[in-house]
Amino acid sequence: MKNILLLLTIFLLSIVDGQESIDTLTYAKTEIKVPENCIAKSQYEILDCNGFSAQWLYLNQEMIDLGFHKQLFSQLEGQINYSKKAEIRFKSQSQDFNGFRYGLKDGFTRIYGIGKVDGQWLILNLGFENSADKNSDLSAFERNFIELE
Repeated sequence: MKNILLLLTIFLLSIVDGQESIDTLTYAKTEIKVPENCIAKSQYEILDCNGFSAQWLYLNQEMIDLGFHKQLFSQLEGQINYSKKAEIRFKSQSQDFNGFRYGLKDGFTRIYGIGKVDGQWLILNLGFENSADKNSDLSAFERNFIELE
């Protein structure tokens, strides 16, 4: 019994020790420093950073050719409660993106987009607590992911 407790304790300590804080996001080939008081869930996702969230998913050319991004957009749209939807064009790391902007019923804004960064296809999922209508509404951190046209 003591051996089991010892092994369980070692296992739990290794899990806790293995959960290092993430201070840098990897956005294609770009490394982005996580701002103070913000917590990255992984190297590819930051949630609630002063009212902003960002997630991205890498796709290969075959997935694009098969229309995977359209299916994913449809699934993501089905998971949100929105009152407004509009097509949007924006830039991410100076690259062209296309997608949709949703005005959610709770006042938040959600943007789903697709494009290439550093030659890598990706789907971008951005959330804003406040409406982001122009670049001056965005923080320097947020402008790593989106520049409005």
